[in-house]
Amino acid sequence: MKIVQPRTRHPFHYPVTRAEYKCSARCLARQRMFLFPGPWHRIHGATYRRLSGASMTAPSVPPARAARLAWRPLQRSTRVAIIAALAATLFYQLFLLNPAYRGPGWLWLAMLAAEGLTAVHLIGTWWTILAHDDRPESVDATVWRNRLRAGSEAPSIDVFITAYGEEPALVRRTMIAARDMQLPHRTFLLDDGDSDELREIADQVGIGYLRRPGGAHAKAGNVNAGLARTNGEFVVIFDADHVPEPGFLLSILPHFHDPDVAFVQSPQFYTNNVNLVATGSSEAQRIFYELVCPGKNHFNAAFCVGTNVMFRRAALDTIGGIWTGSNSEDIWTSIELHKRGWKSIYVPQVLARGLAPQDVPSYLKQQLRWASGGFEVLLRGRLFKRGIGLTIDQRLQYLFCGTHYLLSVAMLTFMLFPALYLLFALSPIRADGLAWATHYLPFQAAVLLVTWLQSGGFKLSAIVASIGAAPVHLRALGGVLLGRPAKWKATNAGGDGTRSLWAVMPLFALLVLNVTAIVVGVFVMADPAPTWLSVGWASMIVLILGRMILESVTGGRLRHGAKPSAEASDAPLPPAGEQATIRPQHAETTA
Repeated sequence: MKIVQPRTRHPFHYPVTRAEYKCSARCLARQRMFLFPGPWHRIHGATYRRLSGASMTAPSVPPARAARLAWRPLQRSTRVAIIAALAATLFYQLFLLNPAYRGPGWLWLAMLAAEGLTAVHLIGTWWTILAHDDRPESVDATVWRNRLRAGSEAPSIDVFITAYGEEPALVRRTMIAARDMQLPHRTFLLDDGDSDELREIADQVGIGYLRRPGGAHAKAGNVNAGLARTNGEFVVIFDADHVPEPGFLLSILPHFHDPDVAFVQSPQFYTNNVNLVATGSSEAQRIFYELVCPGKNHFNAAFCVGTNVMFRRAALDTIGGIWTGSNSEDIWTSIELHKRGWKSIYVPQVLARGLAPQDVPSYLKQQLRWASGGFEVLLRGRLFKRGIGLTIDQRLQYLFCGTHYLLSVAMLTFMLFPALYLLFALSPIRADGLAWATHYLPFQAAVLLVTWLQSGGFKLSAIVASIGAAPVHLRALGGVLLGRPAKWKATNAGGDGTRSLWAVMPLFALLVLNVTAIVVGVFVMADPAPTWLSVGWASMIVLILGRMILESVTGGRLRHGAKPSAEASDAPLPPAGEQATIRPQHAETTA
């Protein structure tokens, strides 16, 4: 029988027969998915015996429960909507550039800059969506997974859970779930909070416990300290609040059949949609992973997000471990690996479930850190320097990480325009309301339509949360420009339900400005049409800002029947029948 040899042999990569290759290809073609492959029993009997190396005995690892998909095929309607959106964008931009409608020079230039930035980022996002990667999983990965299910030897795997002040009950749940994942592995808690209680819990659960002196370089230093004291061929990283599925390793590991793959990333998925900020944060993440990440995967530009990720240790060794020059260690590590020719893979399966911030201060703290990382890449990444090893597609995809947060500067600019007109009769565009609406409304409608069609709809809470974070993004930009990076701190550390007006003081100032403008504009109305248009725009701004401020001063009130994160962390684990029958190899040493 003819043998199909892999391009480069992996120590755990077996030769595949032509019959196996064709059979696995047929199975994948039927399922049309770059996802978790179908059940092993759908492979032909003779092929299964070949894969398992045994007769008709059942595999020792049962199939895991079906994973939720953070992926949708590229819709035909989305393609049509993007074409319409491009036309609407061009129509609106030509209107803005028309000298006949030009207002005061400085104000007109400010609007051009804001609208131009918005248009550039939207076009980049639509290009990424159109590149949606819906290729099926490779046959080699499928074959390796089936052999692992059948009991074949797996490479050594170290699983790291990073902790820094989170609630012990929350961390314990993650420990147990990580320990009980299918396939042999060692699990370690990397505790930068030096908690004796967590040490005791780790001993009770039966996993390794590691702490280090000093705490230098925050999470990156914590992971690197763990790397220095372990030796697994592959390394998995989970945040303390991200609970993995039993099949996490079985889903991710086979993608490393290609020796050039440095890391495989799965989505973040939040389960505690208990109030506006948690739901908005969760919805924003869903849209990012469903709309944008499949396209980034097509360009070999999927980047690490710091959790739910598996690395090849040999790849990390080539860059000296996790990047320590920034608190946004995840994206910088990705850039350094891509510069050296390594590949990354995004697997659109929800294989771990975490917790979104449940109060506004925690949410803004998270956004400050993420925005700082995006601006660092934009301003200091030297993405377009010659000879750095990145393809043009990778450079652009990393550029869009920074322009995403730069959109907040444009948003803040737009929120000032209604007040400027109502208070001072200043407008960047000299046109009647009908002319402006005729050009602007099709553009805005097309932007929302593309997102709606491809993501299957979205919640307004995502828009409210995004606009509410705009001042924090501006603060992050200032910090990067002045060389004062945001300090790293665990998002949910210190409990939930913090009430604060100070955290949203910039939003409160904008609200007062627009309320004042509405009152003044109505009482001194000179031109009714543009005045009422500005009043309507300012009123919408007031409603959005007011909702975010209310969320902050009330501590993020939970919806009726919703459970806070502390209670969610004590929820029962999956039934025993859904966990591995092969017990993992636990670490027994602590330090």
